[in-house]
Amino acid sequence: MLKRTFILVLLATASLMFADTSRAQRQGFIPVEGASLSAKREFAIRQGRSKQTRFWTAYSFDVRPGVAVDFEYHFDGNTTIVDGTSISVGSKIETRNLGVFALHEPGDGSITRVEVYNLDRQREYSGYPVYWLGRGANEESLSFLKGLVESNQIGDAPKHSVVAIALHDDPRVGGMLEDFVRRSTVEKVRSAAVFWLGQTSGHNPFLADLIRNDQETTKLRKEAAFAIGISKDQNAMSTLEGLYSTVNNREVKKQIIFAASINNSDGLPNSANRNDDEGVTFMIRVAQSDPDRELRKQALFWLGQKAGKRSLEVLGNVVEKSDDDTEVQKQAVFAISQRPRDEAIPLLIKIAKTHAKPAVRKQAMFWLGQTGDERALEFFKEILSK
Repeated sequence: MLKRTFILVLLATASLMFADTSRAQRQGFIPVEGASLSAKREFAIRQGRSKQTRFWTAYSFDVRPGVAVDFEYHFDGNTTIVDGTSISVGSKIETRNLGVFALHEPGDGSITRVEVYNLDRQREYSGYPVYWLGRGANEESLSFLKGLVESNQIGDAPKHSVVAIALHDDPRVGGMLEDFVRRSTVEKVRSAAVFWLGQTSGHNPFLADLIRNDQETTKLRKEAAFAIGISKDQNAMSTLEGLYSTVNNREVKKQIIFAASINNSDGLPNSANRNDDEGVTFMIRVAQSDPDRELRKQALFWLGQKAGKRSLEVLGNVVEKSDDDTEVQKQAVFAISQRPRDEAIPLLIKIAKTHAKPAVRKQAMFWLGQTGDERALEFFKEILSK
């Protein structure tokens, strides 16, 4: 049994090596032999430096599931849409065949650019030769990329190396990302690590501590709130609510409201999503009772982007409350205007006709005028004929 398993492992390894070699040949890469990834890279650098032109070294790696990188897909059966080199997380499309590409300068072989490309797509690689190093084991690959992150060099290579690390299917990734946040002095590195921690399960407590930390920059604290908002953690919404009640920074609190509006950690359509319902409840509470006008306006704005009867009712109630702040009421009118026309226009007409405050009526009429809807036109005709 052990012998059979060993043979299967050898066959699988050989299959991967053959796939890497054939892919390199298909792409026009220059295959490099060697005992390890670093040995092959050193040989490639020696070869590349002799050519007096920039050159790439590249290798494939174990890719985490649920990401789509540098992909293309077909729409309507005949139209191909290319998504550049962007990354989609949680996509129905998966790209499991990715490579780390490092661009070297000809003089000293230094790395000035790092990219992750989909090996199943043909591309020109800026016209520079590509030295193909084969498949990199996680240990070697993560060590190489970690060194680039910690080099603190100018440019985007360290940040892109963080992304490349995050795309690895390896249990060490989360701990590495946390270390970058703690120790790096490069803002782009810390920001990239925070984003990917939100996409790596089990790290919301770390992100919550960042948000609470008044010694951190407002920018990073906001990025941490966003990361929790887009995470798939089942407790994301309760974490955001708890943070809102303890944080004093207004800009961070605004970002928490936004994070609550986008959280969909159940991975279900909004109508069936418990966390989405909790997010609406949270925003309603802020819109109705927060003593800070700007935060109430922020909650109203994002309620306006949410489908559902509850949020529309709240927006209408805020407008109708005679004792409410005029600026808050105007914000509620704007939020109503962002809803589907069949919901928004009847309510805007009602406000324009009956509201006690001229400024609020004027706001409703302004947004009615932006709709171009026949019902709005009839309303204006009615007013002008009097």
